[in-house]
Amino acid sequence: MTINIEEIYAFLAEVGAVKKSKFHPESDFVKELGIEGDDFSEIIECFAEKYGVDMRKYRWYFHHGEEGWNLGALFIKPPYAQVQRIAVTPSILLQAAMTKKWPLSYPEHKITEGRPDITLNNILFVSPVVIGILVWADYKFGII
Repeated sequence: MTINIEEIYAFLAEVGAVKKSKFHPESDFVKELGIEGDDFSEIIECFAEKYGVDMRKYRWYFHHGEEGWNLGALFIKPPYAQVQRIAVTPSILLQAAMTKKWPLSYPEHKITEGRPDITLNNILFVSPVVIGILVWADYKFGII
């Protein structure tokens, strides 16, 4: 089966809700097309499934950020802020579809293990709730 760039454009238009007329082979998903976060992840997952691409070497944090606001990121850099972004384009997807494996090689890098930014978010958002419950319980029942 021969895959061409027009088929990649049609796929992206269908799953990415971007007009086909906006695509060219080097369209940067993030900067030109505004595809970011969860939308980017969903497109890549659908693409890999549809074209049978081995994505074991794919590293999301080189290509896009995340959805929403991350308070923890003000103090601890999330993975995507620890590396230089690499654009994903229709021509990269075409190459992946034809070879059945993710075609990009990533520079040597080291990112923080785990997600301390998310852990900090959890602490910042859960702590006030727990303290509020304890204060309320002490006021209401005098248990502290």
